[in-house]
Amino acid sequence: MKTNFQQAATSTAELVNEVATSSVELFNGVPQDAPTKAQLPITVKAIINGEPIDIIPAFTDYNMEQPKQKATGGHGDPSKRLAVKFHFASPKLFWDEQDEKKKINLFDRNGKFIEPNTDNVYVVCDTADTYWRVFEDEILEDVEIHNFDSVEEYALATTNTMLYSRCLNKVEEMGYAALATGDEAAKAVFEFAKKNEVPVSTAKLYLDIDYKPVAVKAMMLGKKPPVTLTLGRSQEEAQELIDQMRLTFNKGGAKSRYAITVVNSLMKKGKYSFDEIMTCLTKVPSSEITLTQLAKCEDKKECIHDVLSGWLIDYRREKMKVVA
Repeated sequence: MKTNFQQAATSTAELVNEVATSSVELFNGVPQDAPTKAQLPITVKAIINGEPIDIIPAFTDYNMEQPKQKATGGHGDPSKRLAVKFHFASPKLFWDEQDEKKKINLFDRNGKFIEPNTDNVYVVCDTADTYWRVFEDEILEDVEIHNFDSVEEYALATTNTMLYSRCLNKVEEMGYAALATGDEAAKAVFEFAKKNEVPVSTAKLYLDIDYKPVAVKAMMLGKKPPVTLTLGRSQEEAQELIDQMRLTFNKGGAKSRYAITVVNSLMKKGKYSFDEIMTCLTKVPSSEITLTQLAKCEDKKECIHDVLSGWLIDYRREKMKVVA
């Protein structure tokens, strides 16, 4: 049976080969050129105390798994990456363990078992910046070797370093995508999500813009989409809409995707205007669409649709009477 790390290493190798032999859809289904096929050699050149040395990066079953989708590694520009320090541990403390129950095996970058006392083997100390770059960087430019006294000390060094590490959240990704490309639509989505404290998925609906998440990853790397991102609703109207939605559905209801999805559907399929929607939202008693009532619905969007469409129909009838 394969260990967790062996499974992760195998999937990494398979992913590298798969990406290399197939087209990669970066923007809204538009195929882009596939990257050059990459390999996973056992050794990598590392700069240790200023000297280049070929080392064998070693992993335990406790090391971090590699990303399933290597958008940043597979399609990023290595010359644009900030310099980082790679941390490794001497393998001696793993190989010297005599208790078979406590023994921790070491594996290379392909998930193959490393025989004890193999030369130039160093165990990877995971950090957020380097755990994936051990697989990606051709040369590990700045390497520090640690001689820990125990496995516990090795573990504590990693956990205390990684305690508050994280990647960019979706809103932050959108912000950097806008900065990297100068795309105004991406900037609008970021600013709306940030200002109103809503997820990017909700901000997209209020601004009536559609794109695939993978497009944002590519934009973060400075790649402008071949199909221009376009707002279907101005930022001013989107703000006016969410302000009213908070009054009609309360803050939580306005933040969710249910209500705004229904509103967009009514405007596109029901042919209701923005002004009609806004008027309806001001007239609907909040008691008719409370979160408590929606919780009883099997399909929340259907319930919201029934209430809003009923008021919209009545509103149009009243308008027709006035005109007549």
